[in-house]
Amino acid sequence: MDVAKKVIRLKIVYYGPTMSGKTTNLEKLSALNGLKLMKIDTKGDRTLVFDFSTKTVQVGNMTASFALYTIPGQEIYKDIRLTVLRGVDGVVFVADSQEHRLGENVEFFNLLKEDLPKVGKRYEEVPVVIQYNKMDLPNALPFEVLEEEINKDKLLSVCAIAIRGEGVAETFSLLEGFLLSKLERMIG
Repeated sequence: MDVAKKVIRLKIVYYGPTMSGKTTNLEKLSALNGLKLMKIDTKGDRTLVFDFSTKTVQVGNMTASFALYTIPGQEIYKDIRLTVLRGVDGVVFVADSQEHRLGENVEFFNLLKEDLPKVGKRYEEVPVVIQYNKMDLPNALPFEVLEEEINKDKLLSVCAIAIRGEGVAETFSLLEGFLLSKLERMIG
């Protein structure tokens, strides 16, 4: 928090398995809000380090500045994943709703619970919104099945088709609303 400039900085990380739609979420959110997106990709157009964007919102006489990051889903980049997660204030967990990806989604959600303490955060204290992406695909699991298998903690969740921009703003808004109301309580 920069009290002199009346700026509160918040970090949101889009977390989930490789190719689940984390980068697509940031691309669509950036396009919807006229934000500049910085991408660091590999040759195969996969996220290597992270993608990054910033969104600002007025909260009374303060400005909340959201730094938005994605993590690389590949296991070989787990050190980068932890570095990006450091200082996180909220997480969007992007799950690929296709049936054959269910095990990977569950594994990655458990990994999130393991990664947060490694960066000094308690899972119970970091707001998480789950996004079930790719709901338009023929092999997408029904919402109820995804909820039962992935969302054991009854977190807020959204169905999405990120490639079309559907559910992208709604997912961010849920997390943004939660963080802003928490902020308003803190600053009175």
